[in-house]
Amino acid sequence: MIRKKGKLKIWSAACSNGAEPYSVAMILDQLTPRQIHTIDATDIDDKILQDARKGCYKADLLKNVSPDRLAKYFTKDGDTFCLSQDIKNKVKFKKHDLIKDSYQTNYDLIICRNVTIYFTKEIQNQLYENFRKSLAPDGILFIGATESVLDHKELGFNKVSPWFYQKN
Repeated sequence: MIRKKGKLKIWSAACSNGAEPYSVAMILDQLTPRQIHTIDATDIDDKILQDARKGCYKADLLKNVSPDRLAKYFTKDGDTFCLSQDIKNKVKFKKHDLIKDSYQTNYDLIICRNVTIYFTKEIQNQLYENFRKSLAPDGILFIGATESVLDHKELGFNKVSPWFYQKN
């Protein structure tokens, strides 16, 4: 997997409500407290991005967040929990269409979970090829449990585990 010292560049593609990129930000804050990483989070939906930037979630969406993380990173406001500004500042949200828009490069990790299942195999392969080009050498693509990169070898990936693919 990623064995890199220093700053990581991470992309959460089709990030929806922001839970994944914020989770990554919290984990990295705990593992590398003084290190500044780049966490890009994109989605095609402006309303979803607007909500994600707020970083506020109903309690039922946080049932898998440990009490320690909840206390450290969230403030309760009625039945809603809002992330600290420090964690929100670690994630940069922007609009991005996975099919039409260009992709940035040199990501150490790309997270794109449970999205490609909605596309044809041809579009899926196009997306996976674009993700591969966007990854740094030995970078990792993390997909959802409902997905699989069937042609991973032809697309330039090694399968590391069921949902993790490393760029050749």
